[in-house]
Amino acid sequence: MPLLSAIREIRQKHFSPLYVLFGPESFLAEEFLSLAKNEMIDPQFRDLNMSVYDCTETGLADILQDAETLPFLGEHRLVIAKHAYFLTGSKPQTKVESDPDALLAYLQNPPPYTTLILHTEAEKLDERKKLVKTLQQKAKVIPFPLLKDADLYGWVERQADKYQARIGRPQAMKLVERVGHELRLLDKEVEKLALYVGAGASITDEVIETLGARTLEQDVFGLIEQVASGKLDRALRMMYDCMKTGEEPIKLIALLARQFRMLLHVKQLSPRGYSQQQMAGMIKMHPYAVKKAMEQARHFSEDSLKRLLEILAEEDFRMKSGQVDKRLALELFVARAHAERQATTS
Repeated sequence: MPLLSAIREIRQKHFSPLYVLFGPESFLAEEFLSLAKNEMIDPQFRDLNMSVYDCTETGLADILQDAETLPFLGEHRLVIAKHAYFLTGSKPQTKVESDPDALLAYLQNPPPYTTLILHTEAEKLDERKKLVKTLQQKAKVIPFPLLKDADLYGWVERQADKYQARIGRPQAMKLVERVGHELRLLDKEVEKLALYVGAGASITDEVIETLGARTLEQDVFGLIEQVASGKLDRALRMMYDCMKTGEEPIKLIALLARQFRMLLHVKQLSPRGYSQQQMAGMIKMHPYAVKKAMEQARHFSEDSLKRLLEILAEEDFRMKSGQVDKRLALELFVARAHAERQATTS
């Protein structure tokens, strides 16, 4: 079921007896759970009529028993069961045994006075299971995939509207590139920028440049972007800016290694016909980050990336053992990365 449709129904006080939430986008899932809590349960009696369980710690039979309990001094009960691993193909370390038959029996006649929400951050449900097939027929199943591209930019625009400001598509893209794809960070940034410009005003490029936060990971990504573009002077300037903020060079080396490792992964996977979405799942990165990595990786050969990773490993050891000046090691590495880029593109 589409998320917006489910939200609309809940706001109209049309509550399903059972929802299944799945997918890695936890921020949107938490917002949905907060909406359900606020719309379904009288705040005066929330402690009496709302329960939150961890399925790795509480048995499904106990959760269902709570769901079948009549509301107390209220009209509706809400039961949230997180980490619903029994809907996926995974089996975490837990002494609690799930009982899918108990849930199948519950689904035959779920009490109308209770809403049960099963939540897992797994990317997909195990559709081979009878329980999952039954839930797809009887429950509202809502996916929460990581937002990317137009969906992500559209979400940023809606958040700006929520905070009574405006942001254009180019500015939304700029903010995502600067802050990253993490919705929690983006939400805070949009709220901050909206407060700065004031109600009804637009968030401009200048405002983003002036106030928009950057994570260290984004700074390192930008540094590599400058190297890939052949702009050694800008890359070194970004490196110096990172060090001026007090960042430990060893941490910068580790993040550089992480980014160049991602470039190597996409360099090796791209010729095999994998899509950006597939590669994102394989290397556990956001599709947007994979897209940018593919653009950067074009400027390096596979051998160059392997050599740079070997140098990073060696410099990490030399830094930690006090064999080299840390700043000098970083400068030499950035210069070497630029040289590898020039050799590949010449």
